[in-house]
Amino acid sequence: MNLPLYPNEYFGRPFGMVVGTLTGVAFGFVLERAGFGRAPNLAAQFYGTDMRVFKVMFTGIATAAAGLGLLGGFGLVDLAQLTIPETFLWPQLIGGLLLGVGFIVAGYCPGTACVAAASGHVDGLITYVGVGLGTLVFGAFYPQLQAFYTGSNLGVVRLDLLLGVPFGVVAAGVVVMAVACFFGAEALERIFTRRNAEAQPIVARPFRNRAMAVMLALAVIAVVPAFATRSASASASASATAVKRATAIDATTLARQLAQDPSRLQVVDMRAQEACHQHRVPTATCRKDEKDDWPARLLPTRALVLYGDADLRQVPAELARFPGDVLILRGGFPAFQHAILDPPVAPTETTLANLTAYRAQSALHTHFTGQQAAPIVQRAPSTSPGPAAPAAKKGGGC
Repeated sequence: MNLPLYPNEYFGRPFGMVVGTLTGVAFGFVLERAGFGRAPNLAAQFYGTDMRVFKVMFTGIATAAAGLGLLGGFGLVDLAQLTIPETFLWPQLIGGLLLGVGFIVAGYCPGTACVAAASGHVDGLITYVGVGLGTLVFGAFYPQLQAFYTGSNLGVVRLDLLLGVPFGVVAAGVVVMAVACFFGAEALERIFTRRNAEAQPIVARPFRNRAMAVMLALAVIAVVPAFATRSASASASASATAVKRATAIDATTLARQLAQDPSRLQVVDMRAQEACHQHRVPTATCRKDEKDDWPARLLPTRALVLYGDADLRQVPAELARFPGDVLILRGGFPAFQHAILDPPVAPTETTLANLTAYRAQSALHTHFTGQQAAPIVQRAPSTSPGPAAPAAKKGGGC
């Protein structure tokens, strides 16, 4: 698989920053030309008179979903290497509610406020300054909000894995939903503009219909290779005779790899559901029910890391024929808890080796927990008199 390009190291960070900057400029230009730099156009969607924001953003989502489903189905893109943020259920629900309130009060979201400010609109600049001040206030009160901010962590949640279907099916569902919502949004526009005696937004129906037809065609095409690839993978697993042997990985090495590039690993917690949902290795997913065919949805392009309450003596039967690399966490979750999640103990002897090991462990602990490790207390040199040195012998001569 060749895509995505950056995780597969087809170019380095400097070129990636250039591409990201140009993409951002192009995105901002499109938003401005679509009217997203003017607050009345944005606020109109909350009144139902102009749903252009809803339709433009949903077009982007549906197009991306259909494209990823098509490329992933034909094996051109590795969906496992796409960066997907973890789901924090309640913090994100309340954060989305606050964002919506701020959107309707200010008339802008953070992205469109930047576009409006760049276009010379003072209200956009004021909104952008307000976003910055709000960020500073949140940072000041983060210690008090940290427990809630990091709570209800569900890990990385993807609809295709959650529903147990190929990604192409989810992409097709998103496209169908988008098309239906387009017609529903235009119906709302007709109702509310008539009620408010306003002019209806201009809709280029021929262009809209062609765009919808292209998206639906991409979604249909994406479904076929998704099922074909899944059937071929299942047949290959069923006909395999050799069971892949797993190799051990220690907690510190696993933590370093997760910190550097979590997209190359898929960590599975093999413990009971209750224990997994209570506390687990960051980015890990809980083991599904044995009746579920979840192992068939694991991607062989990512190394599979397994752990339990202690050392796993062998790969579980449902995962024994996983075609990719299989790693078993040495010592299980207690080892990771002790080495990474628990606060590190400062060394009693401040040698160079001890200090280096403590600082490395502290950095990993802070990365995964957000908590600072205890500082190293340097002991003052002793001032009490020591034992008297023996008197030097006087030399004698003949």
